[in-house]
Amino acid sequence: MDFQLKQRGRALIDFEVSARQAASRLHRDVEALLSERGLDADHLPEDLEERHAVIEAALDSSNLYGTRVLLGEWCAKHHGLACHEAFAEVRSELEPKILALNVGASTVTETPGFEPPSYYSKVWFHRTHGGWDGDPLMGFIHGELVHKKYVAKVFPGDVYAVRKQVTDLAPRRDYGKILEIGTSSGHYTKVLAEEFPQAEIWGIDPSRAMLDQAQRVGNEAGQAWKLFVGVGENLPFEDASFDLVTSYAVHHEIPPRIIDAFFREAMRVLKPGGDLIMADVTRTAELDRMQAWSFDWSAKWGGEPYWRVTAALDFAQSAATAGFVNIQTQSVGPSKAYCITARKPRAQTKTETPA
Repeated sequence: MDFQLKQRGRALIDFEVSARQAASRLHRDVEALLSERGLDADHLPEDLEERHAVIEAALDSSNLYGTRVLLGEWCAKHHGLACHEAFAEVRSELEPKILALNVGASTVTETPGFEPPSYYSKVWFHRTHGGWDGDPLMGFIHGELVHKKYVAKVFPGDVYAVRKQVTDLAPRRDYGKILEIGTSSGHYTKVLAEEFPQAEIWGIDPSRAMLDQAQRVGNEAGQAWKLFVGVGENLPFEDASFDLVTSYAVHHEIPPRIIDAFFREAMRVLKPGGDLIMADVTRTAELDRMQAWSFDWSAKWGGEPYWRVTAALDFAQSAATAGFVNIQTQSVGPSKAYCITARKPRAQTKTETPA
């Protein structure tokens, strides 16, 4: 939907973008300072908690690091608030247009008896004020302002292009029915619809506000997505229902004890011979010790309570335990998104053997 923010709102978001870009430059300077002090990637402790302690001690009197910390806290706390304020200025004018897009072929269905799990309901991910359901139009604020006017400008490369690269991993292009776990506001859903135009797209997410925005995105694009309120570890769908189950950037927002259930449920709802494609944050094992510290530091400040433990996981083990075969993992894009592809076996064969 085309819309125009007021001058103050644009300025607020532009300031937050500039602040985040400045914070990134400061962080690179901090890494250079650590290297000058003999703490480069090759000389940092293996244990991540010990690594944090050593770095904090080395930077204790550094004004550079102190400034980085202050600016990091500002960015984490205020980028979402700035987008809220920018939206508040135009809300009365935009809200009727936004809600009009709820009408169309794309639908949102409540799952009977669904209660949001505590790992989701008690966390304000990304330090989003009020959480993903903190405003009835949080999906619009998140999808159209936070993502498109902030995130897209502060992360290197084309953050949306990575979603296309993930779909390129699909071994087939003729899927009839696709399930996306963790639909959010519909960015990856839109890519799935574009890349697999013949497929029926289904999605699930615990946030009604986010799904409402995904529904609007689908309706505006002339799509007929079937969206459901729920979670990936307890899917309200019949066995053997889908040709492809996929997700993008979901696992780092759930605790590790839930991830195995994600894979089991994906296996259950896939048809025999169906495919799995999931992508999430960069694995710690793919990073050197300085990079891993930087990612972990940013996640800690950025409201990502499960990032560290999830980034250390090997999804191939979870997939194999669930019964998948033809399991492959790889890194995709400049952000090194950790991707796994696998297949539900039709029957045990020489070419389809557990990893």
